[in-house]
Amino acid sequence: MNTITLLNLSSLFVYLIAIYIIIRKLIERPSYRGEGAFVLILAIIPCYVSVSNVFEHGYSIDYFDDYEGFFKDLYAMFFLIFLYVHSLKKEQTQRTEHERQIKSDLKLKSKLLTEIHHRVNNNLQIISGLLAMQVESENDIKLTTSLGLIQNRIMAIASVHKIIYGSPNLLYVDLNLIFNSILGNLKVTYINEKNNIELHELIEEGLEMDLDRAIPMGLILNELVSNSFRHAFMNRNRGKIEVSLGKIEDQFILVVSDDGLGIDSAVMDGKGMGLTLVKNLVKQLRGTIKIEKESGLAIEIRFPILNQNPIRIE
Repeated sequence: MNTITLLNLSSLFVYLIAIYIIIRKLIERPSYRGEGAFVLILAIIPCYVSVSNVFEHGYSIDYFDDYEGFFKDLYAMFFLIFLYVHSLKKEQTQRTEHERQIKSDLKLKSKLLTEIHHRVNNNLQIISGLLAMQVESENDIKLTTSLGLIQNRIMAIASVHKIIYGSPNLLYVDLNLIFNSILGNLKVTYINEKNNIELHELIEEGLEMDLDRAIPMGLILNELVSNSFRHAFMNRNRGKIEVSLGKIEDQFILVVSDDGLGIDSAVMDGKGMGLTLVKNLVKQLRGTIKIEKESGLAIEIRFPILNQNPIRIE
């Protein structure tokens, strides 16, 4: 048996071992079967060439030699296919890794945004507490009233931030949650045993608003309702305040009404700070405001559902 025959037998033995290892790996790791099938074929084809060379150089039988060229071409074809499949899988793996990294980054940014809103809320609560302490230490009624109004406004902003960091969606917030929180704070502040003022609310379910308009919306609500509590029932201890929020076509509609004394001309002309603040906030929301003075006071505010200048995340 000559050297060429021995080399081809050795090669055949090596190929058979490789085929055995490949088959075992494919059984153990099914995820590699697609690409591994081509590797298996690339290990099987050279076996024919080795067998052909053994018969040709060891036994002078050249029968298999007629098909040797075909198997060499077949090997080249499968090798090119393997390279193509391997490149596709590598690209897919990189894409999957990039998507995983993007999701991880988004999750981290969401946590950071949530933490920011949480800390802002905590800081506003501290400021509100300091104002409350200052109110208790002052004897000037006018000053304490002003400090109380500032405290309510701060609490309205804090309520929005609290709802934001507790929400799974950091782009939109549930208006029902905002209204419930702000109106709840106002009830605690203004409704007591000395008066019998009723606050009724009718908020349409499922209304959401983008975050950059949620705080102005909360401030408008806080200002209108607190104004009704403070001014509508000056000479009486009974009354009713109604708050409603809904949507018609492409607009939100907020209505705050009471059966109190109405509003004087000075306030209507914009000399009152509360209404001036409301008008500025409505302008910020690109909305309109309508005031009716018959049998009390009713203020209707309309503004677009869609934000014309939304937050852009790049």
